[in-house]
Amino acid sequence: MAALVGTPHEGVDADAALRAIADRGPDGAARWSDDSLLLLASRLAHWDEGSPWQPFVDGEGGAAAFNGELFNLTELQGVLRRPGASEVEVLLAGVRERGPEFLRHVDGQFALITRSTPDSPTLLARDRFGIAPLYWAETPGGVAAGSDLRAVLALRGTDATIDADGLTAILTDWAPTGDLSPYAGVHQVRPGHVVTVDVASGVSAVPARWCESIGARVQVAAGGSVPLPRDVNGEADQETVARAAHGRVVTDATPRAAMEDAAVDGPSLVDDAAMDALEDAVRRSVRVRLRSTGTVAPLLSGGIDSTILGGFAREEGADLALALCLEGDDLVGERQREVAAALDMSLVQHELTPAEVVDGLVQYVSTRRMPLVRLGPVGMTVLARRARREGIRGVLSGEGADELFAGYDSYRLLAARAGAFGDPTRLPWGRFGAPEFGAERGAVWARSYWRGLVAFSGGAGARRLDILRPVAEILRSPWREAILDPAAPPPTDDDALDPSEIRRRLDVEHLLGAYLLTVQGDHAWMEEGVELRPPYLASPVADWALSRPVSQFVRISEGKVPVRALLPRLAERRPALAGLGFAKAAFRVDVGFVMRDPGQFERLASLALRAPDEVIDVAALARRLEAVRGAGTCGEAESELLTLAASLGVLADG
Repeated sequence: MAALVGTPHEGVDADAALRAIADRGPDGAARWSDDSLLLLASRLAHWDEGSPWQPFVDGEGGAAAFNGELFNLTELQGVLRRPGASEVEVLLAGVRERGPEFLRHVDGQFALITRSTPDSPTLLARDRFGIAPLYWAETPGGVAAGSDLRAVLALRGTDATIDADGLTAILTDWAPTGDLSPYAGVHQVRPGHVVTVDVASGVSAVPARWCESIGARVQVAAGGSVPLPRDVNGEADQETVARAAHGRVVTDATPRAAMEDAAVDGPSLVDDAAMDALEDAVRRSVRVRLRSTGTVAPLLSGGIDSTILGGFAREEGADLALALCLEGDDLVGERQREVAAALDMSLVQHELTPAEVVDGLVQYVSTRRMPLVRLGPVGMTVLARRARREGIRGVLSGEGADELFAGYDSYRLLAARAGAFGDPTRLPWGRFGAPEFGAERGAVWARSYWRGLVAFSGGAGARRLDILRPVAEILRSPWREAILDPAAPPPTDDDALDPSEIRRRLDVEHLLGAYLLTVQGDHAWMEEGVELRPPYLASPVADWALSRPVSQFVRISEGKVPVRALLPRLAERRPALAGLGFAKAAFRVDVGFVMRDPGQFERLASLALRAPDEVIDVAALARRLEAVRGAGTCGEAESELLTLAASLGVLADG
């Protein structure tokens, strides 16, 4: 979708904006306008309830368009007394009657543009995690907005200039964060926020939250810290409260010795009653996200998160899965095939080649207008195209599990530094196991790795930006200084919280929507006409996770304890799953992989050398390229630098 709020509409290139969103909705496109609003929409059909065609206009002068899915549509229809109403009709009516707070009751993913009456302000809203993107920019007479950067730039009608802060965020967090974008004057609607656009008395765009932040969630004493879920009428969900009251929840009052025993050697930190509730929530979330008139397939990476989703999807009737592996990577490819066989599912497995990576980078950046420092989105884009050729219109993915359930190695590091597993200088280092990357280096290296990282100060190596320090001199100012002399983070009201809780809040509210859900998620999949649906980010699952402290999810040997505990439950019904080890193995699309084909590496290098000299010291980059060729290998810093430079080279070529 895209929109222009305000006047005039004359001379606006609406056709270019429609072309920009055409691939997102291959099943049809339409436009509607009045004196103060132009709405454009394209459709990817998954069901036909009510009047799903957009833009939607009702008899009260209301108008709306949205991107995404409402997975509790029937419940919302009942509350609004509109049986059979379409999703977009429900959103317009709900926001009109109850304001943006109505969105708190939606289990789904959405970006929404809505106006209640011809004289009302226009609202731009985005779901709580940022699964669906939404950009906006001021114009001489109003505001342009849309799902796609090209559409917003076309409606704004001015040249796109790289924004220094937006590019710094890409270097820092692999994607623009907060309200930033890569372009000056173009903003994101933040996840869980609404921007109110009022052009009646001069253009004003005011952002505000419609959902509570993690740090502001309501706490109750039901055996621990548990927020009260609310139904669409604002009443407490009594079933969930009852389950919480009967479940053992680890809290700050739990004796440290008991926490240490459970973290190192004990059983699950979540009891059976609570696990029953989690299993039910994940199953229901998978079931409703399989709903479609087309084919929806789970994405099997070979890891435990996607295997669990695939297991529930199989039990709910899905028989086809999707997977991506690198050419020549027999370990990951074979693991994906083993998972599919254990689930008795057919597998569409795409083997990515270096040529596809370079082609995909050019196509991704030229169409999404988003510079990259990581090549993961390119791999997902190639897989999305394969999925579309196979007739797959939606995929279930495991995004959100690591953020909600503390699955990253950093959570165990923070817990170890805080003494959760005992004296930080005398830990059983072998119990940590293999790290996320470097598993192939062996147990001796892994023990040294963990010992060294736990010994570092809490801020050591905590920023993604630190990866680029070895190549910082190749970047021009101000990006070089951002790496070598980073600004201190502003003080927050979180300083009294446990560091692990601060990290989860950062991951969920700041980073998840920026990179994994927007750049690697929506922009890779939806812009190829395939919808990404992450069941772990369903409201029932997310509320379950966020009602419990991070300490409940982390042992010395692993994070994500409740998610891992779902696997043996599935294995009771599919015994072949019990034989899968899920040992860690790196799966990363990077420039080192491209170097396996010297011709493709030279293509990438040529693109990188076209980067604008005001951002990249092209002469220094050329010298670094010679060093990389001579070494025959490419480190992580060089990979990120070359990916960024090649992206900027593509944008420079137009």
